[in-house]
Amino acid sequence: MGYLPEANTDFILAVIAEELGLLGVIVVLGTLGFLICRMVLVGTRCKHMYEAYLCYGIAAFFAAEMMFNVGAVCGLLPITGVTLPFISYGGSSMLVLSASLGIIIRISRNQTQAKQAAASLKQGGR
Repeated sequence: MGYLPEANTDFILAVIAEELGLLGVIVVLGTLGFLICRMVLVGTRCKHMYEAYLCYGIAAFFAAEMMFNVGAVCGLLPITGVTLPFISYGGSSMLVLSASLGIIIRISRNQTQAKQAAASLKQGGR
């Protein structure tokens, strides 16, 4: 409607709410929440503390960024220019978020490979 100063960047959640309604906002925030929960789950399955702390830190980074953006859009927090993860427009933000998610995926893959190696050793020992 033209009321938002930067509708395609900082206030993209307001545009989603206007176009898709409450259900669209719930889907977007639910998807991001699910992603954060999976990051924490990967962290709890880590055997090395460094990898676990890395997963927890990245999950906290995503959660804080999401909460600051939602708070700013709702008017509860001052507008700071923090983007909504993977939704808002921003090249450097997207680069950092993608690299962070790549780290989480690599840690998860290492866990899967270690589990498969242990299972094959267990089967081969019989």
